[in-house]
Amino acid sequence: MLACVNKAITSSSNAQTIGRNGEIPLRDFLNHYLPYTFRAATGHFVTPEGELSPQLDVMILDTRYPLLAHNADGSVLSMLHAVVATIEVKTRIATRDVQKMWLDAIKVTKLSRRSVFKDDWGGIDIWGFAYGCANRLDALEAEYERVGQPNEAPLDISLMRLHPNDATRERPLGVELHFEPDFDEKDESKLKGYILTSIPQFTPLNDLYYRLVQNSYYTLGRRDIDYTDIGVHVMDYMSWSTCAWDEYYKQMKEERRHE
Repeated sequence: MLACVNKAITSSSNAQTIGRNGEIPLRDFLNHYLPYTFRAATGHFVTPEGELSPQLDVMILDTRYPLLAHNADGSVLSMLHAVVATIEVKTRIATRDVQKMWLDAIKVTKLSRRSVFKDDWGGIDIWGFAYGCANRLDALEAEYERVGQPNEAPLDISLMRLHPNDATRERPLGVELHFEPDFDEKDESKLKGYILTSIPQFTPLNDLYYRLVQNSYYTLGRRDIDYTDIGVHVMDYMSWSTCAWDEYYKQMKEERRHE
């Protein structure tokens, strides 16, 4: 995976090309190893009311749900109910990317909570993932803490390789940035705030896979959706489908125009 990304960086200066060459190896890895309960895809999700999400690098989808559209470039349109997790992928993360990841995480969370997932329990698990770091770890940690809004959205960031100046034999290969909830000792139901944690990882890709699978199964358990529920959801989404396609393809054309 690292070789694919490095080859793209050295062979092209186009940000879109480099970005896709970062997303594709991660999606291929996930689709090779994920249980058949899940699939990894890129694209958008849509709410039952017809609201469209931003473009998402990776969506982890509940395979019991059908896709609403599968485009020639491999991107898909999924029902919101099928989305278990999302991942924003960077080849080399910089401090400026951390703020964008938080803004995108908040957009996705607000959209998903508006009518379907009212809180974090059973909601979408949101990740950032980077193959490498353009800045030192202390700068990334400081920016993650400065701009982070864990009360508005969940966002963990997995760094597969640290900046060369941070990499030594005594240090791990990667790190996971995470906000840990801090509850009152006297009243465990009272949330005081969040504590930044920077978790060392010697096998970061393995750790990401493990957490992603575990959290995804927990999410499905919390949602407690059976096949009757899925049948109802399909009817809900199909009720607007005829009038929604124009808006969907209009947005797709606009995105391609900016590329």
